[in-house]
Amino acid sequence: MGNIKIRNHRITSMAAFVLAIAIALALAACGSSGGSAPPADAASPPAAPAASGNSGDAEADGADLFPIKTSLRYDCTLAPYLVADRLGYFAEEGLRLDWTGEIPSSEYTTSVVSGDNDFADNHPNALALQIYGGAEVTAVGRSIIEPGPEVDPRLRHMRYYVNPSAAGVTTLADLADYKPGEKLKSAGYQDTCETFILNKALDAIGVPRDKLEWITFDADVAKIEALKLGQVDIIGVHPPFFDAAAEAGLIQIGDSADAQLGEAAGVYLYFFSNKFIAEHPDEVAGFVRAVTKAQQYANANVDEVAKWTGEWIGQEVKGNHYYSETTEIDEATVQPWIDDLVASGTLPEGAIQVTDIITHQFESK
Repeated sequence: MGNIKIRNHRITSMAAFVLAIAIALALAACGSSGGSAPPADAASPPAAPAASGNSGDAEADGADLFPIKTSLRYDCTLAPYLVADRLGYFAEEGLRLDWTGEIPSSEYTTSVVSGDNDFADNHPNALALQIYGGAEVTAVGRSIIEPGPEVDPRLRHMRYYVNPSAAGVTTLADLADYKPGEKLKSAGYQDTCETFILNKALDAIGVPRDKLEWITFDADVAKIEALKLGQVDIIGVHPPFFDAAAEAGLIQIGDSADAQLGEAAGVYLYFFSNKFIAEHPDEVAGFVRAVTKAQQYANANVDEVAKWTGEWIGQEVKGNHYYSETTEIDEATVQPWIDDLVASGTLPEGAIQVTDIITHQFESK
């Protein structure tokens, strides 16, 4: 099995400050809550669907299971955890999922490094920035991926919308001639999936990236409201909020498949601290097996898992993301995210390699 590589970078205090800001912004896209505000007691979430099959024995109540901690969330990253918990996949691996309190997404990596949480998840560009900044974390498996054309389009990573008043705009290509001489206001954080995927889609059709001016919003529902009010010109929305955008009367003009990146367009990675991986390799291996099994179930039972997600976040959900069904981390799906950081000038060329971000240690042989 592969070894974890820990990189130490010497950066100036000013560079460290800039990277810290970039990391905070990079964490705010997929990991931000898109639904209604959480309950006042964030440490006591709505009851998760009960684990099946083992009620009454010691394993069912978690007494003999190894606890793995992650922060409470109400967003589009939930489904694999809910499935693995409800169907007993974590328990089968000797694990118990423990939700800690809800924290800002900008604190996910800090909480994993400190040990307050054991694992979290994020896109490759965010992890690249964090690791370049000195965070000793490593990705151990893939969560979300972009589905192929044979899969229901409602499971694609993002959809793009304009206001009905955007005359003549029915596709992303139409943005080239919309509001000539003006920048279009697009909702999203720089160096996240929001900017990466849309920029790649614009590259594919020859629309210059500088046509867009990026305006930050913390949640998809906030972006939907801003577009309704005419505060922005285009937004990207994740499932499970596609229906909310349609119900608001917004016009879909494209989706993440337009980036022509295949699976890479949606890649989301599970990561642990290097310390936890070194001390608990068997538990990490069990986690990867459990969530992979849960992801297979989620892909095969979209409506059922959407219902569970909706019960958790307190909003009707008709679809989630599409997930990797193997333990393999395909490096070719990670590389474009790093390349884009280099192209934008956010990372120096050669500063971070895919193997600095991931390990193949927990892939099934």
